[in-house]
Amino acid sequence: MQDDNKFQQEQSADAEKARPSVEEVVNETVPEAENAPRKPKKSWKKELREWIVSLAAALMVVFFIRSFLFQIIRVDGDSMYSTLLNNERLFVTIPDVRLNGVERGDIVICRYPNRGITNFVKRAVAVPGDTIYRTCGVTHVVYQTTDDSGETVTVDEMLDERYSLYFPLGSSDDYEAYTLGENEYFVVGDNRYNSHDSRDWNDSTPNGDVGPITEDMIVGKVQCVVWPLSSIRVPE
Repeated sequence: MQDDNKFQQEQSADAEKARPSVEEVVNETVPEAENAPRKPKKSWKKELREWIVSLAAALMVVFFIRSFLFQIIRVDGDSMYSTLLNNERLFVTIPDVRLNGVERGDIVICRYPNRGITNFVKRAVAVPGDTIYRTCGVTHVVYQTTDDSGETVTVDEMLDERYSLYFPLGSSDDYEAYTLGENEYFVVGDNRYNSHDSRDWNDSTPNGDVGPITEDMIVGKVQCVVWPLSSIRVPE
C-alpha cells in the first residue's frame, strides 16, 4: 500500500509539472501577439493626397449639381415684391430652360448684358414673337393667347401704366414696336416701380441698358421658396 501511495504521489507530481501555470500560458501567448504583422502607417504625404482627391471629387459633384441640376439662390432686394421677399431662398432648376424652354409668366434667374455672372430674379413677360413698344413713358407687351372659349385673342398689356401720369403727351424715351426674335425674352420685376429690368432700353441714358435677353442668359426656373420653412410655397 505504501508503494502504491508513493506511486500515486509521483504520478500527481509529474502531472503538476506537466500542467502549464497561468503565467506560463500568458507568457506563451504574448510572443504570438508581438510577432503578429502590424498594419503599416500611412505617410502624411499619402494621407494629404487622399484628402485632396476626396475634396476635388466633392467639388466636382457640387459643380455638376449647380451647373446642370439645381441651385439654391437667395433673393436680394424687393424687385419681385410681393411675389418673392428679400432673403428668401429659392429652389431653381437648371435643365428646364434647355429642355422645355421659357414660357410667358415663368419666374427665372437670369443675367444681364455686361453684368458678368450676377444673378437676377425676374418674370418673363414676353417671349419670342411678342411685340414690345413704349408710348407716353409706358412699356407695352403685345401677344396672342387663347381665351376661355378657345378663340385666339390679341392682348396689349401695360407694364407700368402709372408712368403715363408723368408723360401724358409722350416721352423722348418712347420707341416704336419691336418684335422679339426667336431667341429673345423680355424680363421684368413684379415690383414694377422698383425694378431694374428689360424696360431699361432704348432711352436717353444707355448706360446700364438691359433690353431683351437671350436664352443663354437665363440660368434656370424658380420652382418654389424653400426658406424660411414657414414660407415654403410655389410662387405664381
